[in-house]
Amino acid sequence: MKYSKYIPLISLLGDFLILNALFVVGYIIMQPKAEHFSDKHLLFYIYLNACWIVLFFVFGAHNVDRNTKKKSIFFTYVRIIVFYFFFFLMYFQAVPLQYYPRHHLKYLFALFFFSLILWKFVLYYAFYFYRKYGYNYRNVIILGYGNKAKELAKYFLTNPWHGYRFLGFIDKEVNLKRRIMGSWDDLKSFIEANDINQVYISWDTIPRSVLDDVSNLLADYPIKIRILPDLENFAYKSAELVNYGMVPVLQIHPGPLSFWYNRLLKRSFDIAISLIVIIGILSWFSLILYILDLIFYRQGIIFNQERTCIDGKVFTCHKFRSMQKNDESDTVQATRNDKRVTRVGRFLRKWSLDEMPQFVNVLKGEMSIVGPRPHMIKHTEEYQKLVKRFMLRHMVSPGITGLAQVNGFRGEIKKPRDIIKRVELDAKYIETWSFNMDIKIILLTMWVIIKGQDTAY
Repeated sequence: MKYSKYIPLISLLGDFLILNALFVVGYIIMQPKAEHFSDKHLLFYIYLNACWIVLFFVFGAHNVDRNTKKKSIFFTYVRIIVFYFFFFLMYFQAVPLQYYPRHHLKYLFALFFFSLILWKFVLYYAFYFYRKYGYNYRNVIILGYGNKAKELAKYFLTNPWHGYRFLGFIDKEVNLKRRIMGSWDDLKSFIEANDINQVYISWDTIPRSVLDDVSNLLADYPIKIRILPDLENFAYKSAELVNYGMVPVLQIHPGPLSFWYNRLLKRSFDIAISLIVIIGILSWFSLILYILDLIFYRQGIIFNQERTCIDGKVFTCHKFRSMQKNDESDTVQATRNDKRVTRVGRFLRKWSLDEMPQFVNVLKGEMSIVGPRPHMIKHTEEYQKLVKRFMLRHMVSPGITGLAQVNGFRGEIKKPRDIIKRVELDAKYIETWSFNMDIKIILLTMWVIIKGQDTAY
């Protein structure tokens, strides 16, 4: 574990090896008749390596730890490559130099980027398995015993590849069944006996009378300290530490979609896709359903229902009619083998085609393609009382599909867990939204529709 500090160096050395293999050695091999080691060429090679090391540190590629995600690594190197290409071209604007033919450069940079990402992922998974099998670990303990502390302990115990070796809790008294390995008086001896690297403090579970002594004790050891703040009432929202002068403040904000540029990107995508669907599919599919309705039902093909949208407001949600007209359509969800569902409606529901008119809602700005599914007014009122922070899901526009739906939580709600889990996934979507996540959910929705879902009735 003492060699973790060398991981960024190993990563950088691999970068240099790939860079020089392609930009220097590759040039020598591919252009054997060219001049390779003139003063101008040597200066160019130094420039290439110097630019890389500057960009490596400027964009934080050295800040890789055991919690860094692959997506973060990928986009960090996308940014580095873009700027590196810019500085590469700048050099040739200032210094005339014989080098690779211009039409080869696009392949050179594509190969460079592919090789770098491959190297980073090889390194990532090498340490992934290295830690999974008990190496390069950190000994950690949690001070205080409570719900958040138990959740964190579960994370350590179920994710061994991150390299955290959880040794137990420290609290007011020993309880081996709960993995409380010592009391507050035992903290000093426990740290010294177990080579503790990181301490996580569950702030709200430690008595104030003990907190000062614990803080002073920890200051005597070269241990990394992490704080578990009590944010229970702000769960699912993002938090960041900002400084007001010398005063640190924990700032709560409602996630990525609180920023205008993310909303603009999402809205632009919604408009483009909804126009394609309305013109390319709804235009002729609605005609087919209209003809079938004239022949068999004569009840109209569009079903309108008031549902809850962003900020708790009400809008009219459009669907293809899949049931016979009935007095319970605004209060009772469809159940398995529901007698209200028509034969055409059963087909529409099986393939989720009854949701297609909601692309009109999307175009009108009342919905988004991806987001929490909107509920009937009656159910919103019921679930608001049943599930804590239920209304959090109305901080963004409702969606035709969502993270909960592609994870199997759609259709009839039979027990409290169904709606609780749905709210948790909706909240996770709001907190961690990205454009890539929307694309992934859309693709997963298509896959789920193709393979079929047991709850689609």
